[in-house]
Amino acid sequence: MRPFHWAILLLVLGLLLWLISRRQRKSTGLPSGDLLYADSNYLQVLPKPLYDPDLELVGKPDYVMKDENGQVVPVELKSGNAPAYPWDSHIMQLAAYCHLVNRHYGQRPPYGIIRYQNKSFTISYTNQLESKLLILLKELRSVERARFAQRSHQQPARCRGCGYSQICDQRLN
Repeated sequence: MRPFHWAILLLVLGLLLWLISRRQRKSTGLPSGDLLYADSNYLQVLPKPLYDPDLELVGKPDYVMKDENGQVVPVELKSGNAPAYPWDSHIMQLAAYCHLVNRHYGQRPPYGIIRYQNKSFTISYTNQLESKLLILLKELRSVERARFAQRSHQQPARCRGCGYSQICDQRLN
């Protein structure tokens, strides 16, 4: 085979690999753009958590992307199939990541993404959502000061998974 044929073959192979990688990227549900942060030690040192000392809030979004418009966007991956609409707890987790991204990168995300196995949801990071987050954090801090909250369920499995189960006088198991 002549060098010219090798060059053509390598060019076609490179194009094929690029198309495959592009298709795989689209299947992840991540926005197009640059990866700024990944909570993974795959091909990198595990990153430090994002932290806001004023709120004593710490978190590690699965990904932080800079989308095609230059917007910094947190992405949270969930292992299960998508509900009809994301759970409130997932939305609040994403709101916390939006806050931390704003604090860390100095740019307020206009939205964040919750990616389930079969579907993605784009959640706008509005002033209203930020206010809900701040109210929730205030409530959590008051519960922490009071030691812990009153149990609000009849589900032994939730009690077993609770971090306070060993010291709780309300546990079900």
